[in-house]
Amino acid sequence: MYTCSLSLSLSLSLSLSLSAHAVISKYTRGASQLSKYASVASALGTLTWPLPSANDYKILARESEYAAWTLVNGYALNHLTISVHQLRSSINKISELNAFLQDSGIKLNSEGGILKVSLDGGLLQSSTVADSILFKFADGDTMPVPASYIEFAERLVLEKFLHLPSSEVQEWHRRDGFEVGNADKIFESTSSSQTGVH
Repeated sequence: MYTCSLSLSLSLSLSLSLSAHAVISKYTRGASQLSKYASVASALGTLTWPLPSANDYKILARESEYAAWTLVNGYALNHLTISVHQLRSSINKISELNAFLQDSGIKLNSEGGILKVSLDGGLLQSSTVADSILFKFADGDTMPVPASYIEFAERLVLEKFLHLPSSEVQEWHRRDGFEVGNADKIFESTSSSQTGVH
């Protein structure tokens, strides 16, 4: 997972303008010395770089909502994933969970459809839309910014194990791995098109 995030971050940074790079450099210049405190900063909801200005946030948001999200959320948890097939409740199918969440007024990410299905059909995913928080910037401006979201995944039993009784099915009998096409759509859970935060 770290490799994926690192390569995404690297390819993203290569596509940014000089002004966006200047903003990132301004806040991350001394961050390498503080990165060892990343888990503490995440738990405390603090940044390991100076509080950004609203203008710097807007510069990044125009080019990369991901970079802007990172600027204000730092090392905070972007999302967590719940394995729906492991839930010990009457709702252990993702389609049932999605219906329950929507009936409860929880907004789900609609990018690419509410339910994202892997090419092989074995990995089913959905996610909530990120909550918004009011963020007070260094210059005193306060505005809503996207926070974290919840992803849901159902890994179906592989065809060669469909003969097993459900009581004998183990995690290794299920579809494993990561689906890039789904991940791109799930990651839109923090985007302005989903959250309405601009």
